[in-house]
Amino acid sequence: MPVAIGVDIGGTAIKIGAVDDGGNLLEAARIPVHHEISFAEFVMLLTDAVEGLIARHEAVAIGIGVPGVPNPETGMLRGRCPALPCLMGGSLSDILRQRFGMPTRVRNDAVNATTGELRHGAGRRFRRFALFTLGTGIGGAVVIDGKVIDGPDGLSPQFGCMSMDPARTDIARPVPGMLEHLASASALVRRCRELKPAVETQDARAVMDRAKAGEPEALQAVDEAARWLAQAMGIMSNMLNLEAIVVGGGVSLAGSFFIDKIARHIRDFVLPLPGRPPLIVPAETGNHAGIIGASVLALDAAQP
Repeated sequence: MPVAIGVDIGGTAIKIGAVDDGGNLLEAARIPVHHEISFAEFVMLLTDAVEGLIARHEAVAIGIGVPGVPNPETGMLRGRCPALPCLMGGSLSDILRQRFGMPTRVRNDAVNATTGELRHGAGRRFRRFALFTLGTGIGGAVVIDGKVIDGPDGLSPQFGCMSMDPARTDIARPVPGMLEHLASASALVRRCRELKPAVETQDARAVMDRAKAGEPEALQAVDEAARWLAQAMGIMSNMLNLEAIVVGGGVSLAGSFFIDKIARHIRDFVLPLPGRPPLIVPAETGNHAGIIGASVLALDAAQP
């Protein structure tokens, strides 16, 4: 089976793996990065990791997912990339294509993750669904009639920028009261610190663990995030008649504890018609959806 290298770049780590055309993850690694990393240092870390995987698995293509808006032709990001500013420094797809001499494709990370779930995950059961990736930020994409809907020139959907509470002057930019500032992993940590400042809260996993243990402040923070997500998902479902919402990304690793909360809240935001509310299901490819989706698109590009 042909193999591709999938690269999923987030705000705190590069996730990378070798995937065959059956969607099987043969090997994976996680490389931590920091927000102030330079473009040159980032490229060095990435090329070293890609080189090792190519050698071990005889890969024929490379797919890259970025937390921004890449031009699919040039690989350059447009606008801003607040999650990892160094990515504005050059075209990763051009660099890897020239370095390894094989087809290299770059797309938004959430579009890649949605592709992974559509072809090899929970999305195989549905014709109309949305994938929400819940991590440092919030991303996603929509599948209509079995096709991932991407924007013109690679302009991907921006789920995290939905305005949920425009009266919130404390989170007025770039969009007032946007979802990402209310329900992402970073928002969950920030809210828990507000509710219980005496306890150091390091990451979203710790918040989830404390909530599962019954801590009232952590439970409140988690429930508020679930309700904001349910509101956004309900709005989208009402507009698009979605069969399901697939939940992926790091926050989704809390499993049914968090997904069940979203499912309970979404009933308040959807029309009382047959077939509603949409199913809320975890991503079957887990936190590897972006790697697998990037590999799928890379192998598609490598086909003669």
